[in-house]
Amino acid sequence: MEPAMRFGVVSKIVLLCFVFGLIVSCVIGKDDEAIPNIQSSPGTKTTIVLLRHGGRDPNVDGTDPPLTGRGRKRAAELPAAIGNMGVTAIYCPNLRRNIETAQPLADLLGLKINIISNRRLFDPKKLAKELLDEFILKHPNGVVVWIGNYRNLEELYKLVDGTGDPPTKYGLICIVTIPDIGPPRIKKITYGEEVGMY
Repeated sequence: MEPAMRFGVVSKIVLLCFVFGLIVSCVIGKDDEAIPNIQSSPGTKTTIVLLRHGGRDPNVDGTDPPLTGRGRKRAAELPAAIGNMGVTAIYCPNLRRNIETAQPLADLLGLKINIISNRRLFDPKKLAKELLDEFILKHPNGVVVWIGNYRNLEELYKLVDGTGDPPTKYGLICIVTIPDIGPPRIKKITYGEEVGMY
């Protein structure tokens, strides 16, 4: 084989290897980002309860509307739905509709609501990662309730490897059990008069 021809073949092989390496590294990077290794502390399991606030009132002007009448009813029915689960912590953003949803449960259980700053809501992916880390690290063997909003619930659900629809409909509760070994287990239940967007 002529030297020039050998050089051309070697160049093509090197180029193909480079392109293949780029493809593999991109795929691996995406997989690492999409499927995190989530485990509770050794010998523990952490339960995270995900739900949206009861339903915001679109008829009230401003950036922080209260709950609708249906939303207040859902909030009043939430303690009956999850009040006997052994809830150890309740978290929600500093939004009126979220706090109003959390308050009846907090009152029943004698718990203080952990309020999350609204500025953290602007990056739902980052917030979801930070919340999940905090729930697992600070509440091993605990039951943590997150009363969130559409985007941060979507991101949290992805992080726990949820399949199907995330718990973004009003009246839908997603119970995620994170063991120390094995993947998270997810159970969905409903509460209140109906599940829906209003």
